[in-house]
Amino acid sequence: MKKTMFLILAAVLVVISYMPLFLGGYVYNEEQALRRLHPAYTGDKLYERIGDHHKLIVWHDGNVKMVTLMESKWGLLHRASNSVVLERGSEDEPFTRIWSASRRGEDMYDTLLAVETSENESRKIIVTNEPWDDEPIDDLDQIKALSGVYIEMDVEQGYAVHYEQLPADQIGGFIFRSIDSEGNILSVHP
Repeated sequence: MKKTMFLILAAVLVVISYMPLFLGGYVYNEEQALRRLHPAYTGDKLYERIGDHHKLIVWHDGNVKMVTLMESKWGLLHRASNSVVLERGSEDEPFTRIWSASRRGEDMYDTLLAVETSENESRKIIVTNEPWDDEPIDDLDQIKALSGVYIEMDVEQGYAVHYEQLPADQIGGFIFRSIDSEGNILSVHP
């Protein structure tokens, strides 16, 4: 009886140990998942936003800030599936923005949007893809009517991050707008 219990326990431990190998790159913790995507990266979490079956995490290693899309299965297994570097172009820019899209299916793309802002008044970042003229549009209702994409991201701790699956014809040409608590546009960045 003891031998049977020992063999069953050993088999369960072996299955648990090797299960992530058969599940498409999932591992048991987020840091391992990040290191699978970026082997040399070590850093601290600055911010995270939790979604349905994913989490967006802003990491910092002292030099570079990175935003990672972390997928979860059963709340136990984790996989980093997309990542972008959040790098400021110059010190006078009010915010840094970046986006990335990777093919998910026939005509859909996993799209990751990330902003770091130094504008203290900023409460939302609105991302759109309306046609860009030399003069940006100031009316949010008109912008929404002209855009195929209209995404509102809340600013928390200086970051706004978002993940969404978008059709291929809506990817690119994104315009980022910083909005204050009263709905006024603070800055526009194509």
